[in-house]
Amino acid sequence: MKSPSLNLSIALAALFLAACGGTPTQKSPTPISAGSANADELAASALLTWGNDRGKAPQALGQVQRAVQSAPQRPELLWLYLRLCADTATCEAEVVEAQLRKLDPGSGAVWLGALTRAQARNDSRTEDQILEVMGKSAHFNVYWTTLIAQLTPPISRSPVASSVAQPTPTPVTNALNMSIEYLSRLTTPAFTALSTACDARHVREPDRRVRCERISRILQGSDTTLAEGLGLGIAQRVALPSSTAVMQITAKINTLSYQNQTAGTVVASQVEKDKFSDQMLKLMARLDREQEVSKAILRWAGRPLQP
Repeated sequence: MKSPSLNLSIALAALFLAACGGTPTQKSPTPISAGSANADELAASALLTWGNDRGKAPQALGQVQRAVQSAPQRPELLWLYLRLCADTATCEAEVVEAQLRKLDPGSGAVWLGALTRAQARNDSRTEDQILEVMGKSAHFNVYWTTLIAQLTPPISRSPVASSVAQPTPTPVTNALNMSIEYLSRLTTPAFTALSTACDARHVREPDRRVRCERISRILQGSDTTLAEGLGLGIAQRVALPSSTAVMQITAKINTLSYQNQTAGTVVASQVEKDKFSDQMLKLMARLDREQEVSKAILRWAGRPLQP
């Protein structure tokens, strides 16, 4: 089986967007509350502003900066700030990375920007040093379910969530779609450099192979299908061909794919979409991992967890 593609790895995101009727047609960004001091409202407004018009990334950056100032001890808001910063030419990502590193010192994801910059200047020595540090990290979490659970409710109360022409209005589902789509677009590019660093060509080099194998194990415990899928793909590349390890990895890939696809089928079958979306948000507020949300959906629907 082919290694999981980086573009296909946030499987739940694609499944929810498909199951809930596709991505809503957006109007221009509508501020949730221009004068709000609420961190979630400010962060949600930033995500909407950026998602609807990437040319307004500086405006979105200002909004998320206010959110971080309002709640400085929340690493998920700093991660959102960092991703918006990476999409804004005038923003110094290193400063935000240093803040997140202090708040979440076990994060390997906080080094992804530095890895991207090292690759851009063809600095292989620094690239190897960063990979060495990543291999000692505790996790590659990107606070996926936390951000969706926190930002979707404010977005659902904005006019843009109710502006979609529908026989039955579903503002919560529309907002969930927006949160998932926009966070996917922000998160996926962050892992591109790591995917390149541990691709089939680079893992032929012995030291790189060892570093990538360590990183792979950490990625597989991450809070998103994106990172877990990337970790399994790297594990598949570093394993000996036709070995027991390859068969075990392939089985894990098949299970991950099955769980996400079947969860998507369950989501698609729901008639009361907003009621189901509300339950989804409650699940995401309780469960730190996207993969556990998929499993919870399968258990609720009485579906097996294994293909």
